[in-house]
Amino acid sequence: MGAVPTDDLDDIMTHVNEAFTHTKNWLISFICTSIIISLFIDDIISIWISKFQFEISELTVYSPERWLRMRWGSVMLGGFVVTTPYAAYLLNRFVKPGLLPLERKFIRSLIIFSTFIVCIIVPLSWYIFSPTILVGFSNNTEIANISKSYDISIIYSIVLGISWSIVITIISLTSQSVSGILFDDDNIESNPIKWRIHMITFFVLYLVLSGPLSPIWLPLVISITLLTHVINHLLPTKNVALIQNGFSTINEDGSINRVVVLDCSCEDSCPSLPNVPNNAAVIRTKSVCLNPQNNEFLIQMLNSNQYSKLVVTGCSGTPMPKNILEYLDSKSIDLVGLSWLNQRGYHPDDLELSKLRREIQLDRECFINPDIDNSIIVNDPGWGRYIPRGYISLPQIEEF
Repeated sequence: MGAVPTDDLDDIMTHVNEAFTHTKNWLISFICTSIIISLFIDDIISIWISKFQFEISELTVYSPERWLRMRWGSVMLGGFVVTTPYAAYLLNRFVKPGLLPLERKFIRSLIIFSTFIVCIIVPLSWYIFSPTILVGFSNNTEIANISKSYDISIIYSIVLGISWSIVITIISLTSQSVSGILFDDDNIESNPIKWRIHMITFFVLYLVLSGPLSPIWLPLVISITLLTHVINHLLPTKNVALIQNGFSTINEDGSINRVVVLDCSCEDSCPSLPNVPNNAAVIRTKSVCLNPQNNEFLIQMLNSNQYSKLVVTGCSGTPMPKNILEYLDSKSIDLVGLSWLNQRGYHPDDLELSKLRREIQLDRECFINPDIDNSIIVNDPGWGRYIPRGYISLPQIEEF
């Protein structure tokens, strides 16, 4: 079995401290690298300006303030690019212990790809793409008999804004991909996380692209949104999703109940789940008996909340994989199977009462006493005999 988190409050604080330490180490490396780059920044800017093949007399910088922005903006961007591989290493080191093998491989690939884009594409855009594009644009739009004069600080602002927009876009798409691999589209936590990432990305882009680049903000935002949807459709389906949070209830003796219902479709052969009481969490999956990866995801979800009871809809609970049974036993989580696949307890053609019977079972397991017409409840006549139409049996009633 893969790594399964077993965090309590102390463990969470340890992770927070570890994240703070990694962030502090990266900031120190960023500051030190930026200081070193600042010693050579005049030469770096001179090499960049020379790539445009403009005459010195054609270049202007209209104010000392813009010149300072050029210098220190270049220092910060250079420090960020140089320290990106170290940041990627720290990020992978931090998230690796809490991921399953497939998640670990996917996220490592994303980190490597993002690092490659930042460390290769950004320098290329400064020293090859931007000079070529801007010089070509200038030559094709020049007006005869008009002397040329270029504000190098404006050109710098454009290139810097485009460079940061590339970095922010890559980080945003990578974050969306990570959230997509961790949270299935059906997961109730999926959309809030995705839109938080969108809102942060759009706001930072608005700041970066202010001024001459402001017209490209809206097209870039639309492109990022569309790309996010495309990437989410390309990601492998997780097949395990938390679709209802539920909440804890307290018994008269002070004990706490936190029920989770496993809506296992048993490869689409199990009856659909009726309305579930609000106090119960609901986890939806295709199958846990036939898919080891689903087992790992299920254990992760069970471990993330202090559940006291797991209710399995389709079977009696005995076919559950050994690792899940061992986990439930180690955490003292009660396992209850509703056995919906055997189609007992109602007449085969009595669909309305079959649904009522399933709702009664769920209510009772969620510690809710439903209002039942006892006149329709009869004893189970046994295998090979049908219950009359209009009646149901509750063979599990003694377990409640």
